[in-house]
Amino acid sequence: MLHPGRIGARARETDQTLSDSLKFVVVGLSHKTAPLDVREKLFIPESSVGQCLRRLVDRDLIESGVLISTCNRTELYAMSRGENAPDRVLQSFGWWPHELSIETWRRYAYGLSDDEAIVHLLRVAAGLESMILGEAQVLGQLKEALALARQAGRVDARLQIILQGALRAGKRVRHETALGRRPVSVSHAAVAKCQDILGDVAGRGVLVVGAGTMSQITVRLLRNLRIGDVYLSSRSSERADRLAELVGGTPLEFDAIEDHIDRVDIVVSSTSASNHVFDAGTIRNLQARRAHRPLLIIDLAVPRDVAPDAGQVPGVHLFNLDDLQSVATINQEERQASAPAAELIIAEELARIRHALEAREAAPAVEALVRRVEGLRDSELDRQLATIAPDDVRTRSAMRHLAETLTAKFLDGPVRTLRNSPDPALEASVLTQAFDSESDGLSDG
Repeated sequence: MLHPGRIGARARETDQTLSDSLKFVVVGLSHKTAPLDVREKLFIPESSVGQCLRRLVDRDLIESGVLISTCNRTELYAMSRGENAPDRVLQSFGWWPHELSIETWRRYAYGLSDDEAIVHLLRVAAGLESMILGEAQVLGQLKEALALARQAGRVDARLQIILQGALRAGKRVRHETALGRRPVSVSHAAVAKCQDILGDVAGRGVLVVGAGTMSQITVRLLRNLRIGDVYLSSRSSERADRLAELVGGTPLEFDAIEDHIDRVDIVVSSTSASNHVFDAGTIRNLQARRAHRPLLIIDLAVPRDVAPDAGQVPGVHLFNLDDLQSVATINQEERQASAPAAELIIAEELARIRHALEAREAAPAVEALVRRVEGLRDSELDRQLATIAPDDVRTRSAMRHLAETLTAKFLDGPVRTLRNSPDPALEASVLTQAFDSESDGLSDG
């Protein structure tokens, strides 16, 4: 007979065993806790990630781990043993390749464990912890970090379950919510405008005038869309050469723009000129050389490089910084409105991860139950077969078939219940007690 008190005690013992064994921990720092100069010193190059993980494993600080290091965060996601796991991993900082002092690390670093750590990882994957809400780049970075850890042989089954859950959450947030669908930076808004006006920008020529930071970022984003030739022009040929080297383009004297404009469909201007660089007359002449094909002009300069009335020239689509900023602001508000839906997905994936981890912990109980029942079957079958003549092959075969079939049907229900249970650990303790089976062996008393 089962006693509820004993069941509860057994379940508590199981929970205690789990809590005393492996914990999921997150240790690191990010743009939310540390300034850029600190994050730069902690940045760990890809070539050093495997060595760092091996050091931590070899010194029994972690059982397995995944390390991500970007401009906005350096974090270790790991399985570590013991109640003080986060503190021990935090103190392992000396084995990380970095240029930070231990005092600086202690000032800016954080350590999380269990559900709090899992939720943090899920939020990172979903883009909720990013500097730009909903940005998708971090999901790719997590995939790469997981691949590196696998190559180093530093990912166990539990960590795999958690990381795959995080990647699944990130994908769901991007597919099932509006978070990340609309650009929230000026440069991203500029690229979105290019696509809105011109459609596919693959193969289209781009002229960059000036060497502003936003224009550099815009060109890099456009590069991801397989644009064609990029021409870079500046009042200073030295600066044009430097920018051309940075973004991969062809330097162009300002006076030579007319000779190349027929190969251009997008103009990005960001100079420090105090007056208009392009007036309506200049743009009209350039358009005449292009047979008035659609020309998109992105003016990122303050004060503006392009005269406002240039936007009236046939075929010209002119957008300035305020136009783009308003788009980015509206989109940021829309992303914020999608955050609650993303949080619901995170809650669902947390429950899914918990269940997968508990089911894995219950697997030994399933194996023990099968061994116990099959052991009893074989013992009783052998006793009965001893009464059957050895040459009565048909009867002996029928008895074996009957015993195996009944055993399979008998085990099907309990095993399926255990695997589908919302609380596999509790179910495992009940089954272990009910059938007097232990995961480390069995007794055929």
